[in-house]
Amino acid sequence: MNRTIARSLSHALGLLCAAHLAGSLLEAQVRLSIALPERTRLLEDQQVDLVIEIRNVSAVTNLQVTSNGADITSRFAAPEVKDLDCDADNDVVYRANLQRFAAGAVKIEASAVAGGSTVRDQRTIQVMPLSLPAKRRNIILFIGDAMGTAYRDAARLVARSVASADGRPGLREGFFDNLLEMDKMPIAGLVMTHSLDRVTPDSANTASAWATGNKAHTNGLGVFPDGTDCVWRTGGANASTLPSMLDNPRVETLWEYLKRRFNYRTGIVSTADIADATPAGHAAHSAFRQTRFEVIRQYFENPMLSGRPAFDVILGGGWDQFMPNVRRDGRDMVQEFRKAGFHFVSSASELRRATPLQGRLLGLFRASDNPRGAADGIRAAVDPNMNVAYDKLRLRRPGSEPQGNLGAFTDQPFLDLMTEKAIEVLAGWGGSQPFILMVEAASIDKQSHPNHAAGTIWDTIELDQAIGVARRYQARQGNTLVLAAADHDQSMVINGVAVVPDQEYFDRSVAHQVQTTPGVGAQTSRVFRDVHTNLRAIYGFLDNDPNGTGPGGPPAHTRAPLVVALGYGGLGVYDFPNYVDRDGDGYPENETSAQGGNIRLSVGFRTGSHTGSSVPITAEGPGAFLFSGIMDQTDMFFKMAVALRGDTEEGDKLVPLLKSAQYPQTIGK
Repeated sequence: MNRTIARSLSHALGLLCAAHLAGSLLEAQVRLSIALPERTRLLEDQQVDLVIEIRNVSAVTNLQVTSNGADITSRFAAPEVKDLDCDADNDVVYRANLQRFAAGAVKIEASAVAGGSTVRDQRTIQVMPLSLPAKRRNIILFIGDAMGTAYRDAARLVARSVASADGRPGLREGFFDNLLEMDKMPIAGLVMTHSLDRVTPDSANTASAWATGNKAHTNGLGVFPDGTDCVWRTGGANASTLPSMLDNPRVETLWEYLKRRFNYRTGIVSTADIADATPAGHAAHSAFRQTRFEVIRQYFENPMLSGRPAFDVILGGGWDQFMPNVRRDGRDMVQEFRKAGFHFVSSASELRRATPLQGRLLGLFRASDNPRGAADGIRAAVDPNMNVAYDKLRLRRPGSEPQGNLGAFTDQPFLDLMTEKAIEVLAGWGGSQPFILMVEAASIDKQSHPNHAAGTIWDTIELDQAIGVARRYQARQGNTLVLAAADHDQSMVINGVAVVPDQEYFDRSVAHQVQTTPGVGAQTSRVFRDVHTNLRAIYGFLDNDPNGTGPGGPPAHTRAPLVVALGYGGLGVYDFPNYVDRDGDGYPENETSAQGGNIRLSVGFRTGSHTGSSVPITAEGPGAFLFSGIMDQTDMFFKMAVALRGDTEEGDKLVPLLKSAQYPQTIGK
């Protein structure tokens, strides 16, 4: 080795050693941080935990915390020595729970003497004023879980293309006679859904965004990340690591805030396990969404409401999470809710008989066949979600989708009935009680994950019928803001239509096994004869398709045969769906009859997971104009609050102006 090379290597090794030493010293440096995101925003008096983490030290003196210069150090409890970041070093944590601030820019500054030096951090919180008028307004928020634009389009094409009594198809020459209920809402916008830590969000951090006005990390419910998250992330989420999931800084939701400050009545309705992420985001605070026993406990003993129940109406699946033989703590939560004044129902028949006189309502409409606790000790072993609309209707599933199994729960309500009863009970006798209600169609998402097109499309139709209930209520009352939105998107796209006879569409006996092993790992798929209507994700990854139809899979689009004029003097039905709704319930039967039914929508799924796309939102009622344009998901929180403020009259004039005959009107609205 010559001297030049030797000197270069020696110099390089010296630099590496110096860099490593500097990195080690930096890593061991004493650091103080306020556990709040950079862009924290609150309403005035909205509760939030202030947590100060001081790393790499076990003894701290002279802690000082100020809010706009005023000393608030005394609000903090005695310090706790913890191991933050799971690095085996001693660290110190100070906590001041449930802090509230007046409107304006609030500068939080913290300093302490530790390790022989003074360490500091600061955050500026934007706090918006909020006062409500004597005449209160209501909010009904509909969430189609994963209901991106394509899902709305698919539901419209299926539900609104059916023929009327005189045989005229509802979709002719590219126009609909009658759009969906959510389409008829006058204001529309787009919502960005990125979470605190990822482009593609999950249902926990999305619910937290609109419910609290702040972004959460993946899996987080109404909390901010902290230094002990490493405990459950590396050690597994289970009963032994549960404390590390419940010590995160919490932030109050709009549901909790309105109940605490203004005595609003509150409700959640979902077709999922009612402890699932979307409903839980409205009144639970946990770093990990699957702490479902704890979610139910917080519904009942809410930390933002001094241990009182968070909701007046709770309707959904998830009975297992309430059962004493399933819960780790052995509590019978149904009985505890009953003793607290909740009327309990478990079927559609019982729900129909519920009245506003009963005051509070708990409805659980699905349990698993074998209720038991999961091995992790923090939830039930099975998510007892309600059955999807397609199965409650007793429709025959396409060959590639599993047949429905209602089990012992053959009398489950549809979402429109659940919405109607929730509104009745929340509004109270005479309808004068102010309320805020969230209604979720959960299985748009849950059926999209396995790429079950029929399951997801008919659930979107079910949600739209529930939206119709709220729109009619708004038309009568006039004081209610109705919103139809999604938490995130999934990957379904609309390809066109395919002519598939029933004997192929429902065939379960013929399936082709497809397997490929690209760089991401082996992928296997069974291809059934309904594939022309539902192309699943695997086709997009194939270089050679065993079916012999090319790398794109089978044709996604089949031209429908020309049907000559049906009495309305047009081209006839050509390349549009011809679904049939024989009983007029708004749900096509998805079978062929003398009237049609064999020209079906063709869709495709690129993945079995969420996407990072923006999602549509439509709005109607006082303050609806606020929801136009492109917005962040956290903006929904503040826009809902402003809509309740009662001073939106000038903006509300936009809606009748848009409906004026002097401007173009959309056909079918």
